[in-house]
Amino acid sequence: MAFCAWIIAIAVFLSVITAIVFAVLVIGIRKGDRARHLSDGPETVLEAFTRSFLGVGIRRGDREEN
Repeated sequence: MAFCAWIIAIAVFLSVITAIVFAVLVIGIRKGDRARHLSDGPETVLEAFTRSFLGVGIRRGDREEN
């Protein structure tokens, strides 16, 4: 019986962690300024984490090649 309790506890813990990570990503995306089109560097730690987690990085517009 104790083994079943541990399995349920681990499943609940992983579910909560997943929900927290998802919430952080949603908040980070919604707080981002859509008008900038990700052309500037991240202004907050949350925005930097969201960009690095999603693999967005910093987009640059048309750059002049030398």
